[in-house]
Amino acid sequence: MITSPIPFKEKFAFGMGDFASTLIFATVTTFLMFYYTDIYGISAAAVGTLIFVARGVDAVWDVFLGTMVDRTKSRWGQCRPYLLFGAPVLGICAIAVFSAPAGSDSFKLVYAYTTYIALMMAYSLVNIPYGAMPALLTDDVRDRTKLAMIRTFCAYTCSILVNTTMLKLVSVLGGDNRQLGYQYAIILIAVASSLIFWFCFAGTKERVKPMAQEMHVKRDIGTLLGKRPWWVMAICCIFISMALTIVSGSTLYYLTYVVGDESRAPLFFLATGIGMVSGILLSSTLTRRYCKLRVMQAASILATLLYISFYFVDPQSSIQINGLTFFINLFGGCVYPIMVSMIPDVADDAELRSGRRMVGLTASTIAFAIKFGLGIGAVIAGLLLTYVGYRPNVPQTAEAIVGLKLIMSAVPAAGKLIVFTLLFFYPLHQKRLDEIQPLLRAARGAT
Repeated sequence: MITSPIPFKEKFAFGMGDFASTLIFATVTTFLMFYYTDIYGISAAAVGTLIFVARGVDAVWDVFLGTMVDRTKSRWGQCRPYLLFGAPVLGICAIAVFSAPAGSDSFKLVYAYTTYIALMMAYSLVNIPYGAMPALLTDDVRDRTKLAMIRTFCAYTCSILVNTTMLKLVSVLGGDNRQLGYQYAIILIAVASSLIFWFCFAGTKERVKPMAQEMHVKRDIGTLLGKRPWWVMAICCIFISMALTIVSGSTLYYLTYVVGDESRAPLFFLATGIGMVSGILLSSTLTRRYCKLRVMQAASILATLLYISFYFVDPQSSIQINGLTFFINLFGGCVYPIMVSMIPDVADDAELRSGRRMVGLTASTIAFAIKFGLGIGAVIAGLLLTYVGYRPNVPQTAEAIVGLKLIMSAVPAAGKLIVFTLLFFYPLHQKRLDEIQPLLRAARGAT
């Protein structure tokens, strides 16, 4: 059965789910490491290790969730009930992370580990099924790409909102007490996130009917891991996530100690966000005419070159810093929505080969790769900060300044270059996707 095109209002409702998710994700990615080191008093290396361990635990949890999503049956569908019941759990865990009480160094680490691991598990509880939803909303490959574009547009718009207003919100709510300001700010964010997730739940409908199938987790994982599409996409996700974590987690350090003015953060983040949103629009235009795989590849190599040039900008020139940041994220904004749209493509390829639908497992194993990349990126960021001699709340040495510049330029450039190279080995180009869908429809109709 060919599903009819999804109306725009439903695409918007689906996209707002990523707005809700990004309210939490952007806050954690951009501000949590700085909160832990410069406000709560945990060392950068310890924070990097904490994030890596938490991501590892969460990655295992992701795979379990994926198998459960594939076997979920309810009057709301397979994925949507997780949005309904998981959203408030996510909000509560986010509040706990930014409500860290005073104590000894050991107590701080125990509290940080406990609450951060809980937050990551709650985040997956909502976002694994959310990531699997496009394959159940429609079987039209191009409609799924549009869903990915709208979803990413909402996510990047939210990133602009969070990154440009968070420090001001912390200041207004907490005054001189930044720790209290972060706590009050996250309460507002958590409530808003839950309400928007519920809007996404209410405004979407799962049309692709679930298949009756027994649980064969080992065999299903073997099916996914047995071919190139999953491996290439997973490794690309690892390196994209590593670059994202390293840059996002290091931005405040760069602005505070290299640029020397933390107050320039909102303008920097605004340039980042506008670049990302513009990248989505550019990606949407290009993928209508060209294979999305080649568009992603071209954007990756251009981002690589721009990241390298970031090392040479004048830290005192807002025009140079923010202008180059815009163009870096213009091409980065092309990459992410295409990557998101590839998840149901990989699931379709696996279903054609096995006769079993694995949208939840595909989303969760790709999320496993993303979380692994985020965790490795956090470790690298923490170790690099330590290696270059970073010390919180004091002027930095010349070596530390050079190190911070390299962290913001050469390190993410290497990640983008690896992605560019890996995409030569990805087999699901547009022609192949157009061949898969009729075969899948025939197979589903025969069961």
